[in-house]
Amino acid sequence: MSASDGKLGMTWVKLNHLASFGIDFIGTDVSSNAYTGDTSCDVKLPVICAKFDQSPRPPYIVTGVEAAMTAAFYQGWNEGHITTTVPVAGSTFESLAKVDAFCVKSFGKGWRTAEFHDSKYISGMNNDIYAGASWTAAASQIASGGWHYYSYGNIRNDTRFWVHINDQPSTCWGQ
Repeated sequence: MSASDGKLGMTWVKLNHLASFGIDFIGTDVSSNAYTGDTSCDVKLPVICAKFDQSPRPPYIVTGVEAAMTAAFYQGWNEGHITTTVPVAGSTFESLAKVDAFCVKSFGKGWRTAEFHDSKYISGMNNDIYAGASWTAAASQIASGGWHYYSYGNIRNDTRFWVHINDQPSTCWGQ
């Protein structure tokens, strides 16, 4: 076990569940900090784990405002499933490989730590546009988004979750 020495790690929350599609909308909220972290690495929280099977996007409606990117960028699809581990201190892990191994130990082969940029989107996607078979047919147009995404699952909504980000120093563990 490593010590956090006051380090902060980035956390996400479950923002919504769309029961009609069996999907969750997860990501940052006003307490999240993707650049410096927002929660002491000594706090015990579940890790969000993801498994990708290239599931086509369900026809959820993209809402919200555009900021630096299109609304779809912030409401992408992760092409798979999410679940959460038992609570664990972020300082428990020395590297992303160790967190990934924790996901595998908890849920089996193919699971890994969810990442800030796991979101996939196609410019103009909304409702039935670029959903189901049309999502698959437009695979060459798929780009990576960030900040939030939809995924199959129904994770708990009573706590924050440890998540990885690959281009900022805001995780409790190294790359």
